[in-house]
Amino acid sequence: MQKLFFLFILFSSLNYAQTPKYNLDFDQAEKNEELPDGWFIWGDYPIQKDSLNAYSGKYAAKISSGENASTFGSIAYRIPARYKGKSLNLEGYIKTENVEGFAGLLIRVDGSAGSLAFDNMESQQLKATNDWEKYEVTVRFPENAKTIIVGGILSGTGTAWFDNFQLKVNGKKDIQDLEEVAIQLNPAQKDSAFVNSSNFKLESLSKKQEQRLYKLGKVWGFVKYHHPEIAKGNINWDNELFRFLPRINSDNFDAELASWISSLGSIEAGEHELPGDDGYEHIPDHEWIYDKDFLSEDLSEELQEVLHSKREKEHYYFSINPGVRNPAFTNERSYPDMQWDDTGIKLLALYRYWNMMEYFNPNNHLTDKNWEEVLKEYIPRFVNNDSELDYKLSMLQLIEEVNDTHANMWYYDEALNEFFGKKRLPVKVEFVEEKPFVVKVDESQGLDIKKGDVITHINGRPVEKIIAENLHYYPASNYPTKLRDMARKFLWTNQDSLELRFQNSRGNFSENIASVEDWDSSEEPVPSHKFLTEEIGYIYPESLEKGEIRDILKKFEDTDGIVVDMRCYPSDFIVFSMGNKVVPKPTSFAKFTNTSIENPGYFSFRDGSKVGSYLRRNYEGKLTILVNEETQSNAEYTTMAFQAAPGAVVIGSQTAGADGNVSKIVLPGGIKTMVSGIGVYYPDGTETQRIGIVPDIELRPSIEGLRNGEDELLQKAIEVIQETHPESEY
Repeated sequence: MQKLFFLFILFSSLNYAQTPKYNLDFDQAEKNEELPDGWFIWGDYPIQKDSLNAYSGKYAAKISSGENASTFGSIAYRIPARYKGKSLNLEGYIKTENVEGFAGLLIRVDGSAGSLAFDNMESQQLKATNDWEKYEVTVRFPENAKTIIVGGILSGTGTAWFDNFQLKVNGKKDIQDLEEVAIQLNPAQKDSAFVNSSNFKLESLSKKQEQRLYKLGKVWGFVKYHHPEIAKGNINWDNELFRFLPRINSDNFDAELASWISSLGSIEAGEHELPGDDGYEHIPDHEWIYDKDFLSEDLSEELQEVLHSKREKEHYYFSINPGVRNPAFTNERSYPDMQWDDTGIKLLALYRYWNMMEYFNPNNHLTDKNWEEVLKEYIPRFVNNDSELDYKLSMLQLIEEVNDTHANMWYYDEALNEFFGKKRLPVKVEFVEEKPFVVKVDESQGLDIKKGDVITHINGRPVEKIIAENLHYYPASNYPTKLRDMARKFLWTNQDSLELRFQNSRGNFSENIASVEDWDSSEEPVPSHKFLTEEIGYIYPESLEKGEIRDILKKFEDTDGIVVDMRCYPSDFIVFSMGNKVVPKPTSFAKFTNTSIENPGYFSFRDGSKVGSYLRRNYEGKLTILVNEETQSNAEYTTMAFQAAPGAVVIGSQTAGADGNVSKIVLPGGIKTMVSGIGVYYPDGTETQRIGIVPDIELRPSIEGLRNGEDELLQKAIEVIQETHPESEY
């Protein structure tokens, strides 16, 4: 009996010792829930543990598209990033059945300000039906990582199974076998005095307080990005703001500010020489620091010492990404549980965003409003709003002031979705001739409205008034792109129905249309390529599979011309894989500006990009490129490269005017946004931000043409090619 008891204890101990610390094989499921222990769900698809289709062990994870086939589903697992290394490698087994879209392993590395590295295998395009097979993804492992998230993802339709994940550091060491590294917290991280509240509220705002808050916002932001003690991570600058805010009612406010800055620690004044104006496309405004009408003499001298103090090569609150050299904002707290009447956190949100744009937005000189006036205007708005919706609408409008199509609030937000409407009409519109033009209708609803009708009124209100009242809720670089984004929410509502008045070729009529919870407004997919005639090829980059462009160009190499329809976002990066084929020699097509850690706000040009290659045979046909407001970022950059092809012709209208790699921003209330992180110019110095790609032939679709089923831009492209090769027929 004693022997049996001993063996039981021995086997139990061995079993316990062999239990991995992270449930990456999906087999720990003692909680008897739908998912294996420790795993959670992203997205809308049904997900469960599956004991019938495991690759090995007890369970696999199963994701099925179900009825929500237009979105995605992901099963994920969090691991603390308490390890050291340069890279993370996730391996795992995947089985698929009838997948249209893609399935993949997912790995995301998060810092305190959001995602730092990410891959979901989308580029590998795993689809259709496949038996169990091992796959892997690798991402960099940044030093400031806080959390590693691993998982499986299904986008589109079908079913996917996942099993036996293994996470390795530097491609060799299994994370299950590694000891966690003790995290060394710096003073800024140890300062936890204010977690979810600033303990500062203003019930009303006097003119004097408003002026002082404006001064404080400028001083706080300048010192944040220039003081060496803050750069080292020795001071939690959010908390310092919260500590100082009660002093705005002091008898001598400037003296309080000067004393505050002096208390941050001694600095090596005069150690940094500012660059001259020459060689910089844009320089920051430091004149206010010397303005004795704006600042007291003592405060001005304190700020001058900071301006010329010794600069660190690294900064706690931002870094410059290698290669691209756009800013990355680090160690910014998101305050997801903030109270909406917390004046201190709301001012922090305003100050943080305004100063990020002041020192790191390469296009800040292009805003419609003077950026100084924006800070003055929004202080009372942020102080006086006292609800979640008021705060988030104020933030959305502040982001809109940047006039950057990359800048928006890029995630699902319950309060804003309630504001815009959680229901929608089963009608899809686009703006044509600046009017809401119906492009798709749910025919199962039996509506009289047809494709080609134009909406003139909603519930008796002219659409022109609705557009004017709501335009500031749609951040974008230019008016056509604002209308593009507005069209997507134009018929959202919280009402059960809306009365729409229409105009078409037959006259005017009204129809009361019931709203629905959801409706698939997507169009039939456009093929990645086709022959328009025997002599003219057509490419639609959004539908490209990884590496497919090489085979397409081989098919089209003897054609008279190619139409590249860039009225979309490319699914594959084809700047060089296609550009080197159509441009016969290395040719500059873009150059960039960026700032630095040592001199925030100074933007200088750096070497740009070249495209083209000396091949035995380059493409010799006519290249035409179609653009409109859907042409954004990568699509604009790709168009710039293709413009370097001899005789290339761009046809269409103003593009989205937001090129360059984006920098992510986290704001209080869990708000996530972005900004174009580098300036993008043509080689001659012509700006592309806000302007976008200027077409060689300006042409917009017409209501009449669309009603007749015509694609006027495509027709024009064909005409241009045929003019070059008159024998080509369409």
